[in-house]
Amino acid sequence: MIETPVLIVGGGPVGLALAVELGWRGVDCTLIEQTDGAIATPKMNEVNTRTMEFCRRWGIAERVMHCPFPDDFPMDVAIVTRIGGHELGRIERPARKDQRPGPHSPMNLQVCSQSWFDPILRERAESFPSVRILYGHRLESFAVAGGQVAAEVTELATGERFTVRAAALAGCDGAGSAIRRALGVGLVGPDSLSHSMNLFFRAPDVLGRMAVRPGTFFAMLDRGGLWGNVRAIDPKQGLWRILFDMPAETDPKTLDYDSCLRRAFARPIDVEWVGASQWTRRGVVAERYGQGPVHLVGDAVHQLSPTGALGMNTGIADAVDLGWKLAAVHAGWGGGKLLSSYDAERRPAGERNVRMATAYYANQAQFRQGLDGIDDDTPDGAALRARVGPQAARHIERVFQTLGMQIGYRYENSPICVADGTQAPPDDPETYRPAARPGSRSPHVALTGGRSTLDLFGRGFVLLRLGAEAPDPTRLVTAAASRRVPLEVVPLDEPEAVRVYERRLVLVRPDGHVAWRGDALPRDPQGLIDTVRGA
Repeated sequence: MIETPVLIVGGGPVGLALAVELGWRGVDCTLIEQTDGAIATPKMNEVNTRTMEFCRRWGIAERVMHCPFPDDFPMDVAIVTRIGGHELGRIERPARKDQRPGPHSPMNLQVCSQSWFDPILRERAESFPSVRILYGHRLESFAVAGGQVAAEVTELATGERFTVRAAALAGCDGAGSAIRRALGVGLVGPDSLSHSMNLFFRAPDVLGRMAVRPGTFFAMLDRGGLWGNVRAIDPKQGLWRILFDMPAETDPKTLDYDSCLRRAFARPIDVEWVGASQWTRRGVVAERYGQGPVHLVGDAVHQLSPTGALGMNTGIADAVDLGWKLAAVHAGWGGGKLLSSYDAERRPAGERNVRMATAYYANQAQFRQGLDGIDDDTPDGAALRARVGPQAARHIERVFQTLGMQIGYRYENSPICVADGTQAPPDDPETYRPAARPGSRSPHVALTGGRSTLDLFGRGFVLLRLGAEAPDPTRLVTAAASRRVPLEVVPLDEPEAVRVYERRLVLVRPDGHVAWRGDALPRDPQGLIDTVRGA
């Protein structure tokens, strides 16, 4: 028998991220994964800005930024009829060596394939003595009694079966989650937006050989519409991926890979086929994110179209939200309602991202008619490209310019945040508007020494005292101490911080979201502490 405060089932990036978050907080946890953890064909390739902020907290941001993807390879997105054919538009994104942090975060989105990202997370998780990872282990069943979980686990190499007892079970077991099914939790939304295929091939220096301007992502628009894309996975090794939709009745065993290649490239190229995966594009969210001590995380509760690169990144935000709450309950200061706030906060965030990713995909339908001749070297073909190109570029730009989606999510109506009555800024997927309203991600402000206000948050609660006129926080500090809630008071006099945060006192949660703010202490400091700790 193994006893552990938290049992994590599933060792993909979301399960590993939860293990890192718990390990970073000193919480004992056990992760089981039925495979050996190796990634043959990666499902994700971009680590977005918010996830990079979490990586910064965990101490692995530099490793992600210096993954094997070349730092001089442009991250441009091009819209083409075919690679080597006509380019209809281009969204320029600088190579990593040319990136500079923007005004709203100390981090930038990074191209880092799951083949590299998972091992980085795994190594960091295993660096914590409180984390145990068991590969080659499968969950057979689980039962809940007395608020505890008893899980039956099999070690696949030996067939040995044993029990794991845990205070909490985190189901990070993917889209087909057996844990979700065992709880009887349904999924809401379109279960099949399309049937899709990923084909992976190796073709070293394919862009150079075709004299094509470099880019990381090529959206393919021909007489059949926006039919798919070609993406660089590992340019050094010449690894690329073609993604496209196909009729539901298509037998992947009879699919002509070379015909897909001929449609994507203007000239014949020799490639080595290295893998394929068939999948169904969905837009679904779970009816609830758990039950009792069992919590569902990542693809187990939301399955998004990859348009917008929100899937894994949404799951990692789930893991961070759940992680600090599990740690608080384990430490004894988290209240009885703290873990139920995971559903209240993350399910609306999941619905938001699923809704947006589905809309991005649905909008491709506007490019399905009237495109005959778009690849022709004729005056009519040129006129058609001149008309359609800017429209397609704007559509694709919306899919890639999503900073508002990445860091602008907020926990409206959260039971553990205290609303201040101010109006929420527009939820614009492209544009982020800094706001320190309760429920929002605490805004980034650059501090001296290359630090960010985001670096102040993480271990416990932080009370920011902004400006010289900020009131004495002693009563709030005393209230937190009486409940054993970790609270650090941090004075900030930087004019930009005072301007952005708008209030003299701002209470920030361990996950970096604002819990409360005001120009004076609340009349009932104890009540505030009890609210934000879920009591």
